[in-house]
Amino acid sequence: LAQAFSGAASSAGRPSSAPPATAAMPPNAPQPENAKEQALWDAFQKFDVNGDGKIQEVEFTRLMKSLGSFSAKDIQRLFKEADTDKSGAVDWREFIKWICSGAATKTMSADSAASFARLLQQEARDEASFVEQAALCKQVTAYLKETNNSSEADLAAERARKKTKLKKQKGAAGLDGLNKVVTSDSMGIGDEYKGYRLPIPVTFEGAKGLMEHYLVHGETNPLHPKYVAYLTTAFTQAYKARHPKPVVVVETPKPGRLIVVGDTHGQLADVLHILNSCGLPTESNRFLFNGDMVDRGPYGVEILMMLFSFFLANQESIILHRGNHENEDMNALDSDCGGGFIDEVMRKYGLAAYRRFTSAFKSMSLCSVVEKEIFIVHGGLSRVSGMSVDYINTIDHTSVTAPHPQAADVKDQVFSDLVWSDPTNQPGKFKSERGIGIKFGTDITTKFCMQNRLRFVIRSHQVPDDGRGYMKQHDGRCVTIFSASNYCGDTGNFGAVLVLDSQHFPRYEIIEHYAPPLEDMSKLLGVGAPAKVDIEQQKADSDAATNAKRSERELERMIIAVIDKKPTLWSHVVDMGLRNQMDAEDWKELMSELVDPTLPWEEGLKQWGLANSAGKIEIDKFLSRWVVHLDSDKYSNFLTSAVQHVYQAVMALDMDLDKTLKMFDVDGDGSVDIKEVRQVLDMFDLGLTSTQLDRLTGRIFSEVCKIDEDKGGEKAQLKMKVQDFLGRFTVVYKSSQSAEGAGPKIEPWVSKVLGAVGRLIISTPADQLVHEIESAALKIQKCFRGTAVRKEMDNMKDKGEVMMTPRAGRKATKDDKKTEKAVAGVDKNGGANSAAAKMVRVFKAMDASGDGILQVEEFVNGLMMIPGINKLEADSGPLTKVKLMEVAQAIDADGNANGTINYLEFLQAFEPLEDSSGDIAESLAEDITTVLFRSRLAIRTGCQYFDEEGSGRVHAEEMLKVLQGVNSVLSRPQRMLTNSQISFLVEALKDSKDDADDDDWVDYDGFLRAFEILDTARENAVVKKF
Repeated sequence: LAQAFSGAASSAGRPSSAPPATAAMPPNAPQPENAKEQALWDAFQKFDVNGDGKIQEVEFTRLMKSLGSFSAKDIQRLFKEADTDKSGAVDWREFIKWICSGAATKTMSADSAASFARLLQQEARDEASFVEQAALCKQVTAYLKETNNSSEADLAAERARKKTKLKKQKGAAGLDGLNKVVTSDSMGIGDEYKGYRLPIPVTFEGAKGLMEHYLVHGETNPLHPKYVAYLTTAFTQAYKARHPKPVVVVETPKPGRLIVVGDTHGQLADVLHILNSCGLPTESNRFLFNGDMVDRGPYGVEILMMLFSFFLANQESIILHRGNHENEDMNALDSDCGGGFIDEVMRKYGLAAYRRFTSAFKSMSLCSVVEKEIFIVHGGLSRVSGMSVDYINTIDHTSVTAPHPQAADVKDQVFSDLVWSDPTNQPGKFKSERGIGIKFGTDITTKFCMQNRLRFVIRSHQVPDDGRGYMKQHDGRCVTIFSASNYCGDTGNFGAVLVLDSQHFPRYEIIEHYAPPLEDMSKLLGVGAPAKVDIEQQKADSDAATNAKRSERELERMIIAVIDKKPTLWSHVVDMGLRNQMDAEDWKELMSELVDPTLPWEEGLKQWGLANSAGKIEIDKFLSRWVVHLDSDKYSNFLTSAVQHVYQAVMALDMDLDKTLKMFDVDGDGSVDIKEVRQVLDMFDLGLTSTQLDRLTGRIFSEVCKIDEDKGGEKAQLKMKVQDFLGRFTVVYKSSQSAEGAGPKIEPWVSKVLGAVGRLIISTPADQLVHEIESAALKIQKCFRGTAVRKEMDNMKDKGEVMMTPRAGRKATKDDKKTEKAVAGVDKNGGANSAAAKMVRVFKAMDASGDGILQVEEFVNGLMMIPGINKLEADSGPLTKVKLMEVAQAIDADGNANGTINYLEFLQAFEPLEDSSGDIAESLAEDITTVLFRSRLAIRTGCQYFDEEGSGRVHAEEMLKVLQGVNSVLSRPQRMLTNSQISFLVEALKDSKDDADDDDWVDYDGFLRAFEILDTARENAVVKKF
């Protein structure tokens, strides 16, 4: 609240003590000076429900209770603080003083203040992401259409082949012939089905029986897929025939009534409660469901099955409007982001069933006119001036579920406005924060009603600001009805319906409710019998659970937001050279700036226990805590290939030791900073995207970074020793090879020898180790290289081109001394005996020629001088020189087969695999998984473009085109995978071939359903499945 309103006081000095001009205020009242003053007035009006210019205590109490964070005692105290003149009401002047002085939140807890502020904001963030996702999906489809070069004849033949195969599969499952079904007997449902048997043709008693079945069983005893297929297909055909136009002209039944139901969003308990309390749908008790029957809640299928059944039983009993959620682009979003219906249908009945639901959506009406006097629509009015009902009736509403959100066609814009727009108390038309539709003021509503000779507008689409089930605006000409009580299980609002009785028309009655949990419905209501329920008590009883769920969902949203922004956060860490530890205030500022400023990061900091004993947040631990995981063996094989490809790309450079070190340590000071490493890695084709390189660099540095004390203070730059970097980089590769079946084929005895030798190197003091190996190196010079080697070294010495090691008698140049310092490995953290330092010294000691590359002879003779190696065994026998030659050949892994071993091959053989060695590889793999997770909707859309029959599978080559298409439409910094990674992924996801099918298939539906978020701080506990 402080963040929302303190800016108004600071930017405008002090808000005007007079409110903005409205119909309820004196005509000479001054206008607001800026948008923030307008925001204050909008907040005041959320309290002032009756519009009398004062906040009565009952109004104040009702809104504050809807937040769920305040006790009755807290609310009473807060009202007394605001009511400074003790009049029993808070006027505009008292309100702004209460807000801007900070008194409003001074005595609130941080949680309560944050909850209060968030309530005063419009609920639109989730649905705004729909525009971005829908645009991306459309672009992917356009790309696939453009790049699919097959002829129409070839495409038709391929579709026919797929259709024939799928028909055989359906026939084996007993799902064919649905379009011919006309009676229950011909449905072909066997005795093994124990669920509800719906009479066909559907009767009123049959529809009632289905409702009672859901009342008792919910989704635990689902309707047979053949019934679902029949109901969706029959409804679509019947509704189109009964209501062919987008506008339904309807009368209130005489005698009888019309009951308008707002958003229900998959909340079956609310629909069952409404049908029980208001009576079942009949010709004289007609229902109008005003859109948004699906998404967010888990029971959209069951709600539609009931409504379709009642409509088929009597076509005059129900009218169904389309909302912004009867839309396949919205359905594709996760339930937490406003969607979820496609996931629900896929889980229950499959893709073919969902496509029948989308056909049903296309048949649904856009709006209705009751008795030529009342206009009912899901969202609101349009941006088009002078819009008439007759013009709406010319819209083609059956070709798509909804127009493209960025459509330029006027009729498409009107279509979108009807299902997306919201009213505002400020006159005029404004851009909506939802990203689509508009915000329309009182003048727009008045003009529309006058031009079309209407009394008022009924709409739905949003939770009323005061937590009730209805809201009246625009001098009573705009009435919002919202029927999903305790919306999403954490809002704490009431639901309501609006009843138009023919005896009292156009007067209406609003009936509020607060539905009990579905599991309690049959007990509280009794099957088929209305029950009297104290809704205030019902709400009070559920407040504690509502508050707990609200907190849980908010933390979950924060986790998903962090995961979604991980590439940005890692890039920021690399670009800014940030330290690994960060103050809490800096961390909260970073989260607000790069993730989402509206989320309660202070609460997250407490709940997650992020701060260490020094009160610092460790960035690498925080960014690695929640990971996206794909529960798929095939995908794990892909990740192994992708990680190995990176290391092999560097190792294939086959550089000598000095070049390898100098490539990263440009100034020769023995250490590298995070930005230097990132720039060098970018020079090579490592098969990584820009964000993956950021992740790899940042993760390696987080393992072994140190502050350069010479540069000291808070601004110290991250530095690490170059050999430590190469050591950690090698561990990435080794850990990926440890996966079953991964890496080059090495004999078990060779692996055992390498491990034993590595342990000897680590356990032997450095001076003793190097002395013995240097002795062998001098012998190699004499015995194997002879005069030619000595002559070559003398020539290089005279020219001052290279440094001679002390053992070989070379005189070091100034630059060579820098390199010697770089590889010496002497530091405060381990000295010459540290693992990284030893590896460099051992390699140099073996390198008799000083060329930075080990010949096989140098390698073998050097190993034979390591103390204790004569006690090792190889392949059930002594470790002889011949066996060591075989070991050398096995680790010459750069593919050149040239009988030499470079420094990275040496590290690969002997670098110890620490307990945390998998962290970097896992981090890189998680970056790949995360970008797939972020693009999963676009991937599904692309696969469904090819999967016309809804089998959930596509050809491997089609999957390749889809991933290339998604990559193509993303902006370059967001590119999710490289071409090589795409190829690895498709190859890994291929299904094994069977005898009846020689094609390579990919089960894309199974792949996209394997995502889950794990909390590594809680032993990989599953936070959420998708």
